[in-house]
Amino acid sequence: MSTYHGLIKLITIVKTKEVISFLLSSEVMPLCLHSMQNGREFSRTVATFIVEKILLDDDDLAYVCATPDRYYAVGRALDVMLGDIESQPSPRLLKLMIPCYSRLTRNSALFNQRAAPPF
Repeated sequence: MSTYHGLIKLITIVKTKEVISFLLSSEVMPLCLHSMQNGREFSRTVATFIVEKILLDDDDLAYVCATPDRYYAVGRALDVMLGDIESQPSPRLLKLMIPCYSRLTRNSALFNQRAAPPF
């Protein structure tokens, strides 16, 4: 849990591309996706906050959407959480999820064009 607090402090105080790039290179994304799918509400909220900050940066969004595995892993984690919100409503979590979905769908047209087989 202290790791999450440190990450939140780092993201909110130092808003630079270097910080987000460091987070991506440190494999924080798989940890966040795991917490989003399997964690309790607090862990899910913190992990979704971190993923949202990553997706809000255009370069980092491009990194997430560079491969189908990354793109669909984020979508899957959000879908699992959305399914769980029906049984355990969390307005705070939903508020974080909406921008994540928005950024992924905004970039999905580019992703789909790159992923399409060449004809």
